[in-house]
Amino acid sequence: MHLSSTVLMAAAGAVAQSTVDLSNLPAFLKSSSSTNWPTLLAIGQQIWNDPEVGLNETHAHDRIVNYFSSLSGWTVSGSAYTGLPTAFRAEFDNRPSGFTGTLPTVGFLAEFDALVGIGHACGHNLIALNGISAAKFASDALVHYNIPGRVILVGTPDEENAAGKFKLNNLDAFADSDVWLMAHPTTTSAIQPMNARLNYFATFIGSTHSEAVGKAYNAMSIVQNLTGLPGTSSSAISIENVGVYATNIVQTAIDLGVAGLSLATVNSTVASILDSSYPNVTFKATTDANGVAITMNGPGGHASEASKGPLTLSINTYNALKNTPGVSFYLPSNTSINELDITIDMRTRYTSDLNSVANFVSAALGTLPKSVSHDVQYPSLEVDPYLGQAFIDLTQTADYPLAKFNFSTFAPASTDASWVQDPVLDPVTHNLTSAAKAVLHANYGICPNLSGAGCAFNHEPLFKALANTDLAYSQTEIVARAEAQIAVQLLADPSEMSKATAILSK
Repeated sequence: MHLSSTVLMAAAGAVAQSTVDLSNLPAFLKSSSSTNWPTLLAIGQQIWNDPEVGLNETHAHDRIVNYFSSLSGWTVSGSAYTGLPTAFRAEFDNRPSGFTGTLPTVGFLAEFDALVGIGHACGHNLIALNGISAAKFASDALVHYNIPGRVILVGTPDEENAAGKFKLNNLDAFADSDVWLMAHPTTTSAIQPMNARLNYFATFIGSTHSEAVGKAYNAMSIVQNLTGLPGTSSSAISIENVGVYATNIVQTAIDLGVAGLSLATVNSTVASILDSSYPNVTFKATTDANGVAITMNGPGGHASEASKGPLTLSINTYNALKNTPGVSFYLPSNTSINELDITIDMRTRYTSDLNSVANFVSAALGTLPKSVSHDVQYPSLEVDPYLGQAFIDLTQTADYPLAKFNFSTFAPASTDASWVQDPVLDPVTHNLTSAAKAVLHANYGICPNLSGAGCAFNHEPLFKALANTDLAYSQTEIVARAEAQIAVQLLADPSEMSKATAILSK
């Protein structure tokens, strides 16, 4: 698939057809970047240095809004959407003299929320930087080439926990463009789908503290040992809602208390369980007023990885000791509570299987929970064939020296950008048949090793440092230019825009 470097503009309302030579567009975008990148980079670095969790991204919102408000030609609305105080909208119109038609439009998405306790360990500072940079570069090109077009940038808060784009979609934030572009940093580069996700919140109540802990751990043990989940590449992962925790993050630290056993017995039991299948997990057991308190630490990570972390070690320790006469369990941080909550992070490749996975998990838990609720689902995001190929084609040129991109069928995580796309799949083949919007979600690597080896994955604490490296920022600059080029070529060429939007639901 090739976007022509020379295009014929014939949009409705134009005074006359005109040919635009975009053969030097890559060079122009580099020039725009050399002028604007230092200021844009500073914003991305400031966001990294000042992590703010979902719906509290006040400083990130203000920095971006203030930047675009300082630019000529941009119409900027801070706190633009009801109920989402950190969402914003910025628009740039270029209307050449004599052009009276409807401006073709391309939108960019900017996320900027951080993770609880581990800052920008998912790299959303880079997602914001990519979005604002691509929007600025594209707007400069519209003026330089005198192309009629509109660029929209929407700041989308709270991607991690509460599907901010779901709320924005309900407020018609994406209605004014049929094409939306974004990019997400990770360890390796690919144009790939993202899985469907739903979180269950289960509450366990006991007549005593130890009974509540036992019920919750029995439930987490059931979830951990589930087999035969329906759907494709389905998983269910528990998160204990104690201490520092958040949905879709494998916890880095778990405390479990054991009453009725000696320190030596607890130490030997945990040590016998902990083997090489628990990557970089450690534990320390000490005596306290209630028994033996075990602190288990590990690298954490993304809930989609299903790796064996501290919580898994605590569950297996519980299972190894629960039938020992006279043994009970407690939470060292608070032994007075009789209620314990857990989150069950459920994922599957296709949205159509999500309810089946949820029902399967609910049936397995039976009557153990006192109550169960759930959050907003994240539908699967599907690969847009046109936009994906256009991006891959650019990365194979000398102007965009990125690690080689390919299409992949592996879905590494989830995204609320699926609410923008709203894909429709064939129920049998699972092929993409239509979508509400054409969405490019390019996952690009920021690991020095192109294979991703040796680098922490998203949501692992060490990914935070990776998202603030010179390599991460330089890769983001290149991706932003590539997405800006796609946007400009679509805006300049009605025939290519028609191809890009052919997937839209009729």
